[in-house]
Amino acid sequence: MFYIVAGVATLLFILVIIVFREKPKHPPSRAQSLSYALASPDASYLSSIVRLFKNLNFVLLVITYGLNAGAFYALSTLLNRMVILHYPGEEVNAGRIGLTIVIAGMLGAVISGIWLDRSKTYKKQCHLNCLIR
Repeated sequence: MFYIVAGVATLLFILVIIVFREKPKHPPSRAQSLSYALASPDASYLSSIVRLFKNLNFVLLVITYGLNAGAFYALSTLLNRMVILHYPGEEVNAGRIGLTIVIAGMLGAVISGIWLDRSKTYKKQCHLNCLIR
């Protein structure tokens, strides 16, 4: 089964390399046309990554997201074991707890997005989240 998946993925990769071009012949919009005209030829992927990591706001966002995702993944990985240790035979409730965590996270993301959109305090909230963690 893994060989089949690897074969399909390899075939699709080769097709993407062969069929897709770096950019279209004609720019899709006026803004993209201007972007092509202003792009410097010496801009590389590595230089853009270095420039990105020199941006303090981006670094704070990466740290905040990493802490949040790491805590969620650790909790969800060990949730069943933690519940079963203290409450033997409660596997179904461990699943319900996991479902509740996921649904609460989804609702929290939607509510936070609406709040940040209306209050326009994204940068302030990002700094506060980083300080709390």
